[in-house]
Amino acid sequence: MSQLVLERGTTFRRSLIRKLLPLRVKEFKLSPYFLLVSLVVSVCLITLITLMSSTNEITKGYTLDKLDDEQQELVKQREIKDMKLSQVRALDAIRDSRKVRNMVRPGNIAYVIETGNVVVKK
Repeated sequence: MSQLVLERGTTFRRSLIRKLLPLRVKEFKLSPYFLLVSLVVSVCLITLITLMSSTNEITKGYTLDKLDDEQQELVKQREIKDMKLSQVRALDAIRDSRKVRNMVRPGNIAYVIETGNVVVKK
């Protein structure tokens, strides 16, 4: 009686991997040079990510400074306009205006006193 022994197919999988991967990848070993290069690359990537995030924050700071300067300029303009408006509304400016100088004072002033339903004439 003969027996047939079936394996799980690991040799087939191994041979498939060997066929797909190039020989250099199979012979690849971790050396001190590879570790050094990978360390340098990881440090460069971390530095790049840090610079990108700090650049965004710095740009926001410049934008905030610019907006703050614009706000201060607008406040100054508003104060100047308020000052000009108060000068125009001032009593001296009203008295000295051409419109007021051209006005005529009334002659006789008649006041009407209400005494019920009757209108009084003077």
